[in-house]
Amino acid sequence: MAKVHNDSDFKPMSLMSLLLSFISVGIVMYLLLYPQDKESRHTLLGIDTAICLLFLLQIVIDCCRAQHKLRYLQSHWLDIVASIPGIEILRLARIWHIYRMLALFKYGTTFINQVKQNRKEATLATIFTLLIILVCSGSIFMLMFERDAINSNIHTASDALWWSLVTISTVGYGDHYPVTLAGKVLATAMIVCGVGIFGMISGLITSILTSPSQKESQHTEILQQLLTQQQTMLDKINQLEQQLQPQKPHDKKVE
Repeated sequence: MAKVHNDSDFKPMSLMSLLLSFISVGIVMYLLLYPQDKESRHTLLGIDTAICLLFLLQIVIDCCRAQHKLRYLQSHWLDIVASIPGIEILRLARIWHIYRMLALFKYGTTFINQVKQNRKEATLATIFTLLIILVCSGSIFMLMFERDAINSNIHTASDALWWSLVTISTVGYGDHYPVTLAGKVLATAMIVCGVGIFGMISGLITSILTSPSQKESQHTEILQQLLTQQQTMLDKINQLEQQLQPQKPHDKKVE
């Protein structure tokens, strides 16, 4: 029986694609089942296109590091088709990706080991995932809170999306702002999350700049091995010298 997973399925970016697949399928189902105005539809399509670009980025990265690139493309052709922007119905193929990833939870230990070994990639995947989830959920809830409020200036999906992007980036232009209590609470949470995310980005950049390169790490490891071998040889030489050293005869007691 063929396996339903390979090494690339355990990478941290795969968890990002799983979470984004739920969002993508949800957007497509909403577009297909419920009528929307033109502006809201364009906004949702923009979010879906951004998610598709992240899917394609993950596929390209996994393909580049796969040992058998042709085999990888043959086993993930459905993921490629499901990531084509502009054709919403193809996004339903993501259901197979969701099923395959959920089936991997029985290999949870292996996935945790991959996360520990690829901490920088796990951090990057977490940042992308949080940004997409926060921007989408923040836009949806803010539109729900502010659309019918008195003196509100957030009336459309594009207004809510723009507010969400500006707020999570902590820029705060002030052209759109909440007037309801629920909207202000949501804005506070978005600002705090935005500060945390950009703190993660700063930490990731610092880690990349200060961490030694792969060649330096290899040279240090080789040097450490040579020093260990040299110390072992010195210990063995000392033992041989002690064994070959002639023993002095005991002095006889003179009566």
